[in-house]
Amino acid sequence: MRAYRKRIWSAMAVNMTPLIDVVFLIIIFFIIMINFSEMHIRKLDLPRASETQASIVDKRLKISLTIKSKDMVLLDRAKIQLSQLHRLRKIKPGLPRDLSVLIQADEKVPYGVIKKAMQQLSHANIQKIEFSTVKDRPSPLQED
Repeated sequence: MRAYRKRIWSAMAVNMTPLIDVVFLIIIFFIIMINFSEMHIRKLDLPRASETQASIVDKRLKISLTIKSKDMVLLDRAKIQLSQLHRLRKIKPGLPRDLSVLIQADEKVPYGVIKKAMQQLSHANIQKIEFSTVKDRPSPLQED
C-alpha cells in the first residue's frame, strides 16, 4: 500500500502594490507630457512696450486669444480658425455681454492677421480688446 500525503494548497495571494505603482507612474508620465505639449504650442515672443498697464478686468469676463501664426490661433486652449471668430458667441454660448478679449500675438505675426482678428471680434460685438506685451527691462548697468 502506498502512503499518500495530503497536499496543502496555500491560498493564492497576489501582491497589488507593484501594479499600483506602475499605474501611477504611467498616469504621472502622461500628465507631464500633456503639460509640456501645451507649453510648446503656446510659446510666444511677445512684442516689447516701453509703458504697460496691468489689466483691471475681472478674469471671469476675459478670454484669451493666442495668435502664433495665420494658421495657429488658440481661443483659450482650443484651436480655432481665424475666420470663425465672428461666431464667437455661438461657439462659446453663455459669454457675458461685457466680455474682454486678451490678444497674445507673437511679435513676428504680420499686423494684417491681428487686424483681421480684431475685425472678426468686432463682428462678434466685442469692443473690449487688450494686448499682451512685455515691458523692456533696463540693463544691469542702468539705474531705474
